[in-house]
Amino acid sequence: MRTAERGFTLIELAIALFVIALLLGSLLVPLGTQVEQRQIADTEKEIEQLREALLGYAVANGYLPCPDVMSGSGANDGIEDVAASGSCRSDDGNFPWLTVGLGAADAWNNRYRYHVDGSFSTRSPGATFTLASGASVRIWTSAARTTALTSGDPNGAVAVVLSHGKNGKGAMSALTGTLNAPATSADERENADGTVNFVTRPPSAADSPAGEFDDVLSWVSRFTLYNRMVSAGRLP
Repeated sequence: MRTAERGFTLIELAIALFVIALLLGSLLVPLGTQVEQRQIADTEKEIEQLREALLGYAVANGYLPCPDVMSGSGANDGIEDVAASGSCRSDDGNFPWLTVGLGAADAWNNRYRYHVDGSFSTRSPGATFTLASGASVRIWTSAARTTALTSGDPNGAVAVVLSHGKNGKGAMSALTGTLNAPATSADERENADGTVNFVTRPPSAADSPAGEFDDVLSWVSRFTLYNRMVSAGRLP
């Protein structure tokens, strides 16, 4: 006598699907974390390449490039914006990726932000920088400005390159050519207000006591630039 074949009951199928969903969920969360970590690592690596590119540009030309302005004529085209006087139209803007030849966008498709001390980006008919030029860009560990990573004028930073991170707040979108939503935390607002003060610190979530922060930043110090220029015979 043949035994009737028995299939899965609806309850058994539901349990099996639940178990599969749990297994998939446990795999997807670490995968998402790995992707995010890779994006951060790639952006950090490219920012260091941009920093080196700035030094190479200065050695080749005798001055640093100007930012690509974020509004007005010639905005967001990747080309540095220089006034007739030889100074930058703005000391703060997008990284001039076409002028320098790299750095079109970070891992989240936003423009890299670039700030330069105007004394080090002026060119003819203006006067280019010398060993006597002072730099005033400051890097801090928080917007409270209690702990500085660079000293003040004359020994501050001459240029800053940063990504506004995964949240992209305060950045110019490379996809739409428009500004993203403004930053909400004090430390991220400091990096998007166009002043000479910038913040770098470990990342934190929006609900942390320190506030949200995922910006990735690097800078060129006055002495690093001078050392490179002297070694290449461009100064004094």
